[in-house]
Amino acid sequence: MKRATFFLPAFVALGLTACVSGGNNNSSVPNTPVPNPPANNYPAPAPMPQAGGATHFDCENGLGVNIRNLSVNQIELRLDDKTAVLDNAVAASGERYVSNNGLFGRGAEWHQKGSEAFFAFTDSYGNKVETTCRSGVIRN
Repeated sequence: MKRATFFLPAFVALGLTACVSGGNNNSSVPNTPVPNPPANNYPAPAPMPQAGGATHFDCENGLGVNIRNLSVNQIELRLDDKTAVLDNAVAASGERYVSNNGLFGRGAEWHQKGSEAFFAFTDSYGNKVETTCRSGVIRN
C-alpha cells in the first residue's frame, strides 16, 4: 500500500508537468507561415473610356477604331472619318452594341469583352467585314 501512495503522487505530478509544457513537438507540422498565392499574370482589361475620351482599338485587318461612351446605352464608333452611334444590345457576356445604319448607312456590331472586341459592319461596297480588335491605349 505504501508503494501506491508513493507512486500515485509521482504519476500525478508527471502528468501535470506534461500538460503544462504546452510545446508542440509534432515535427510534421511546420512552424513557418504559409506563403501568399502568386499573383495572376493575366493582362488587365482595357479601361473604359471616360467622358470626352476614347479607347483606341487596333484590328487584325489593319483598321483602327476609336470607341467613346455617349451614355450607359450608347457608344460612338469612329473609323477614320466615319462615325456611327450604336445602341446597347443583349450579350451573353461582355458588352454588345448594334446599329441598323452603321458606318456606311448599313448595319454594324461591336461586341467587347475586356480588351478584345469583335467588329462587324458592311462597307461602302456592300461587303460584310468581320474582324477582331485589341485595345490598351486611351486617346483624348
